[in-house]
Amino acid sequence: MLRGRGGSAHLQSEAVVLDRAGIRLVIPLDAIETVHVARSNRPTAEIRLNSAATGADATTVCAIGSRSTEAVEAFAHAVNAAVPQRDEAERRINGAALVKAMERPFIPRTPCRPFLSTDEWWVCGALTCLFAVGLLLPALAGDGSLAKLWAGTFAGLVFGCAVARGTWRATVTWWLLHRYGVTTVATCVGYEPGEDDNSQGVLVYSFTATAGTAHIIRRTGSRAGPKKIGVSYDPARPDFAVGPRQPWVRTLILLIRLLVGVPTTFVMAAYLLWYFTTAMHP
Repeated sequence: MLRGRGGSAHLQSEAVVLDRAGIRLVIPLDAIETVHVARSNRPTAEIRLNSAATGADATTVCAIGSRSTEAVEAFAHAVNAAVPQRDEAERRINGAALVKAMERPFIPRTPCRPFLSTDEWWVCGALTCLFAVGLLLPALAGDGSLAKLWAGTFAGLVFGCAVARGTWRATVTWWLLHRYGVTTVATCVGYEPGEDDNSQGVLVYSFTATAGTAHIIRRTGSRAGPKKIGVSYDPARPDFAVGPRQPWVRTLILLIRLLVGVPTTFVMAAYLLWYFTTAMHP
């Protein structure tokens, strides 16, 4: 796959598929003479077609430029290696006559996820209220040092809340999958690209629960990731689903989370109890 300015080229089993400006060109490998790499201001892959006339120059059907020289050279090498080799004695063919043009099929884009879910908005609101109350109580009592302490340690408190939530969710997920888990196959239904060409995107997989409803699970990976994966889920709550992992791996991760999350949760609870007791009874 080569993505560049104005289009993309994809090498399939017996053809190269070009998508440009809403038009899809399907070029059989038999129609291609070579793919030439032009090194100008922007490296460009030029797909040149066979000509039926002896001694005629190859016709360039499409040129796709990319910022990555390695990507252009890798695409050209892959196509040239797949093009059938012919002897000079073989009958030359008109490559342009084999090219098929069609309207590019519409591929619905995966809807963008909201910046924050409803639950996350509620959590942000609750933390904001907690921060305001923690500042207000010492201010009413005239204890400015306690208010400064609250403002300076609130970020650590938020981190502790995140650790406690992760530990709780990991524990519940492990218990549900250990007790009621069902394993099935999830099929890739979409891909959410990363921020740039060097970062991985998110593969979107769909699986059907025992109740007949479809559910989504997301995994970080490249576009060439597996088309099908095994997932385990709780039939009563299919949203508690995890990807392909061995049971001992899930147990080890749970133990690590417990060793970190439980002490952090107790420290956070003790700090809240001490702070509000001190603030309310200076």
